[in-house]
Amino acid sequence: MGKFSKIIKEIGFTYSFKRLKKAILLVILFSLIGLGVYFLYKFESSESGLRMIYEREVSSLIDLGENTIIKIYKEDFNEDQVQDYVFIMAKEQRSNQNSLNSTLEMYNDVSFVIVDGNTNEEIVYETQKDYKPEVNLNIVKDNDERYYLICDNDGNVDLLKIEEKDVINIAKNTTENGLLGYTIYTSRNEENTSVLNVTLDNYGKEYLEEYSQTKSLDFSELSIDLEKYRETYLRDKISKFELSDIDSDGDLEFITTQYILYSLDDNATENKTIGKIEISYNIDDNKLVYDKVEINI
Repeated sequence: MGKFSKIIKEIGFTYSFKRLKKAILLVILFSLIGLGVYFLYKFESSESGLRMIYEREVSSLIDLGENTIIKIYKEDFNEDQVQDYVFIMAKEQRSNQNSLNSTLEMYNDVSFVIVDGNTNEEIVYETQKDYKPEVNLNIVKDNDERYYLICDNDGNVDLLKIEEKDVINIAKNTTENGLLGYTIYTSRNEENTSVLNVTLDNYGKEYLEEYSQTKSLDFSELSIDLEKYRETYLRDKISKFELSDIDSDGDLEFITTQYILYSLDDNATENKTIGKIEISYNIDDNKLVYDKVEINI
């Protein structure tokens, strides 16, 4: 120990608790600064962080009024080598006047907006619809077109594209009354209680073809008790919308999904829905053209 102390003295180091305390405090301080910078970077790179940054940039270019930006992208939509802003905005409908102590119930009067990053020119399309809080905007491209899909899980949808700065609403061109699916009817098989018989009725919807078959779904391999499920309350409600190139031809198809049965257990985490109706449409002449329907477990 004496030799160690002698070496310390020879190199001119004076040990004290005060210096040790300062050194520890400096290490802690720099660690906190490093963590702060890291988490700030993570937040700014997240969807919420980017939305705040982009919203601040957009609000300096255009007047948002009473609207809140819900979802925003920054990309070169017109291919002029300058990034543009593409977003949906709306007025928030909350449970009470105190926004800090309220819940978001609805987005009223949702609008689709593109702001040209080069000229600040605006393209605004008012959907004239109210959307649930989980409303989303997806931008999907195929070989020829770029589509803008606005939808929630409550059956509201707008499928848009841009032609010469005009906004085309493909969903609205297909039907003015809102896009709906087949009306679903189910019955239990008397001989096998794990089998569900499903029939569909288009109720004269011109964009749907008649479906006269009865499809039997056998849930026995999944060990599902059908007694623990109920039919959908809205028999023609669509719960999911997506664009996908299902036949790998380079062109996107529009697919809607309806769920057949819902769990009676609100706390269920698995198999909350069972059975689904998937309708596929081609996009032709700015309308949805029915292709096929599939009924699956």
